[in-house]
Amino acid sequence: MSNVQNNDNHPTPSGRKMTDILDVHSHIITSLGSQAPMNKLPPWSIEESLSIMDANGISASVLSLPDSASHLKGPEACQLARQINEQLADIVSKHPTRFGAMATLPALAATDRVLEEMSYALDTLKLEGVATTTSTDDIYLGDPRYDPWLEEMNRRGVTLFVHPVPAKASRSVDLEVDVSLLEFMFDTTRMLINMVFSGAKKRFSKIKIISTHGGGTIPYLMTRIETLEQVFGPGKGRTRLSPAEIREGLASFYYDLTAATSPAQLFALQQMVPSSHLLMGFDNPFMPGWTFPPAIQDMQRWNGLSDTDVSSIGHQNAEALYPALAERLAAVSA
Repeated sequence: MSNVQNNDNHPTPSGRKMTDILDVHSHIITSLGSQAPMNKLPPWSIEESLSIMDANGISASVLSLPDSASHLKGPEACQLARQINEQLADIVSKHPTRFGAMATLPALAATDRVLEEMSYALDTLKLEGVATTTSTDDIYLGDPRYDPWLEEMNRRGVTLFVHPVPAKASRSVDLEVDVSLLEFMFDTTRMLINMVFSGAKKRFSKIKIISTHGGGTIPYLMTRIETLEQVFGPGKGRTRLSPAEIREGLASFYYDLTAATSPAQLFALQQMVPSSHLLMGFDNPFMPGWTFPPAIQDMQRWNGLSDTDVSSIGHQNAEALYPALAERLAAVSA
């Protein structure tokens, strides 16, 4: 059998398989709370999710609804977050070796109520970690008002899944294309830079933060950001960072590879972050099932990855972030 050729005309391994995949980026469709900003939601069911997972060698998926309780305030937001978290926990309890779940937070509730829901979700419901959005009301993670959240997550060493949302400020220039094409990428970019430039990523270094979609535009812009920060600074009132400090900050995040598996994207990511910080994600059900096999094939064919890298990105890196789920999966294997 001849070697498969990649886009750069270098030979790549043939016959290599990514197996026992752990998908860190998966959602549910529920009647509770706000769903994705789209006119028509895709169909979703546990049974259909399991079928797609089985067809693509995905052993388990981590479910989240990061934005679902972020459009209400006060007690209503708290009640909604509680209902969603209990629904997620119920799915996990019925399928403990196929699903994990991340806690939804009532982002616009009082800080003490946000922390109360986080504690309930992690300690009582035993969810795998926390999910939130890059920004709420155009205020990005890294802003001091999120410090109490991050302090508690840092104390716990939480895994935090951060999903983009379309910025309100972008709506007048969105070109009338779906927000997932461009705006999600830009919002992720803003969050990553704000976390690094504000110093929040370094101060709360025990939080294992997953950035979605390959880090938005960050891999492509990294050198530009490092260079121009030396010219223009990191923003008013902030301490200037060296290029090495910026690079270290960006490399400390984890990046899921949802719609980010092309040779160009993988090469750029590998210049920025170790392969141990790359994770598989598929964005079920918002990315249709036909997108899963090409993404897996991209990973199997990319000659910049060793067999060990492929296995690690497929499931081992994620298992380190979700030890309770990894323990359940190991018990099945045993």
